[in-house]
Amino acid sequence: MVWLRLVHIVAGTVWVGSAVFAALFLFPTARVVGPDARGFMERLRQRMGPALGIAMLLTVIPGFIMYGRLSAGFNRAWVTSRPGLALAAGALAALVAVIIGVAVNAPAGAKLAALRTGFETQGGSPTPEQAAQVAALQARVERGAQLAAVLLVIAAGAMAVARYL
Repeated sequence: MVWLRLVHIVAGTVWVGSAVFAALFLFPTARVVGPDARGFMERLRQRMGPALGIAMLLTVIPGFIMYGRLSAGFNRAWVTSRPGLALAAGALAALVAVIIGVAVNAPAGAKLAALRTGFETQGGSPTPEQAAQVAALQARVERGAQLAAVLLVIAAGAMAVARYL
């Protein structure tokens, strides 16, 4: 149980911290910098996506195993206790953040990268339609990152206080 907890907390710290940093600082700064941030953001996406995916898995899987053990096999009395409900609420918030990352941000980021690669190979400047599509995808990724960051902070907070309820 100690190793599961260690992996869960360290990976969760990386996941939550990265999500908050990206949502509050990285994406807003890249938006202000504009096209000059393009190469940096693409390289970051290539590295950060897999790293956050691994951190997410190393948070969610041990968390589920620990919840099962703490609840004595999902015993209803424990699951409906205040600590059980707090941990479940935190887990639900984290799972919604996973869904946002997998169903919204990852596909939007991939489309954004493909669009940028397409108009760079065509000669550089995007058409007005492509520029509008890029802006819409950037906004979707930024909003998704902000929502995921809020959900992950809620998850971390719920799990931090659960044992004291």
